[in-house]
Amino acid sequence: MDHISDHVLRALWYLDSMASQGIVLTRNDVNRIATVTPPRDTIYRSFLNPLAGSALFESTVPSRRAQPVATYLVDVDWASETPEGLKITNKGRAILRLSGADEHEHAVNESVVNDVALSPDDPLVYTVLTRRLAAAGEGMLVDPYFKAENLRWIVEATSLKRILISKKASAKERPIISVALGTLPNGQSVEVRATDDANLHDRRIIAADGSVQMIGTSINGIGRHETAMISPEPAIAKAYRDSSEQLWTNAEKVEPRQLKAPVETDEASDRE
Repeated sequence: MDHISDHVLRALWYLDSMASQGIVLTRNDVNRIATVTPPRDTIYRSFLNPLAGSALFESTVPSRRAQPVATYLVDVDWASETPEGLKITNKGRAILRLSGADEHEHAVNESVVNDVALSPDDPLVYTVLTRRLAAAGEGMLVDPYFKAENLRWIVEATSLKRILISKKASAKERPIISVALGTLPNGQSVEVRATDDANLHDRRIIAADGSVQMIGTSINGIGRHETAMISPEPAIAKAYRDSSEQLWTNAEKVEPRQLKAPVETDEASDRE
């Protein structure tokens, strides 16, 4: 394969790597990773030790300093600039997973495993569920049958910012959710939307980093039914992620509403 340049092979590696994570690249994506110069790393070398660089000696003297990386990460779309600062993108998260760095970090932090059973016989079932939802960061919960009584828990125990529900399934529940959004402390930190699209059925969590977890039953049924949370393979995760975003875009916002005092009747009405 000597006739194929390293430049082309690196681009092919990136294309194949992203595909393995369920991410489809555009021409611009591929060109960016092939043309943007990566920042150089630090090189350690000792000018006093003639055997520096051998396996027997490790030098701690930097002979060349590392270059800044933030601009590079943004240029290749592995990170994005937000008002709050830099945030990793789906492509950046995929690179972490492929490199093994993400797995190492999760092992250090003792994060949850990919799949987990939620048994009504487990006294810690709600603790496990809360941990999973909290790990999704500022993600989205897709639950057609979501109920207002779970909103306080979502606001206080997780960082979720979006909840997608079904218009048909929540016809009676939406006014109650509306009041809960308007009256709970920090209730408006979460946006709820309702869709009438018949394609909304499966419950899932779309995490802020783009990862997906499927939930076997509605949040309301956790603790009452045997179910599980499962992370689908990358291609399936991408399909659910894309469809969830499309449903969200076309859904109708459930506006927060505060309760008003009862209407007072006048004396004439009382007499009548």
